[in-house]
Amino acid sequence: MADNSEIIGEYRGKVKNRVLTALLQSYMDNLDYDGMKSILREAELLDLKDIKNVNPEGEIDFFSFKKIITAQNCLLYDSSQLLFEIGRKFSFYLFPYGKDFSEIVSDLNYLIQTNWNVKVLEDTADSVVIRVDKCIFCSEIGVSCDLFKGFLIHSLEKNLSSDYTVIPISEKENINDPRHNSFILKLKIEKTFKT
Repeated sequence: MADNSEIIGEYRGKVKNRVLTALLQSYMDNLDYDGMKSILREAELLDLKDIKNVNPEGEIDFFSFKKIITAQNCLLYDSSQLLFEIGRKFSFYLFPYGKDFSEIVSDLNYLIQTNWNVKVLEDTADSVVIRVDKCIFCSEIGVSCDLFKGFLIHSLEKNLSSDYTVIPISEKENINDPRHNSFILKLKIEKTFKT
């Protein structure tokens, strides 16, 4: 794989391999091995298909990671439910053990070092408000941020007992607005009533 770490502009940065392997594993769970290979082939990074050979302590340049995200968004265009489920699995594989939600958000900014930011604005017993600036998962026009929203919702749900659920209460984004990748996500925490 080419080293694109010196690229300037919006594609400069580094992504820890933990993020890459978690994303590829979530593709495998939702799309199977052939689906994962299709995304990597489209991104011209088919050499990453054997995720067990990826050094978990290493890193990939952001440009290469963004090629994978762009290929995913192209091949899974208008597949909101599927992208949401990939995001849920991505959360599980990246942070499989219990971790405080604010720690997860802080770790994201460390694991993916580029021109983006995720921040918890408000954290109460019944709601969490998150600000995402320049989300790397939905920066293209016409691409919704279902994957990352699925990631955030599931990451918060993992911190709650099983009788609580997380409901997004944010407005529907305008995916044709070039600034749609910066948004505020409001998550309501509700107790589920079993009948």
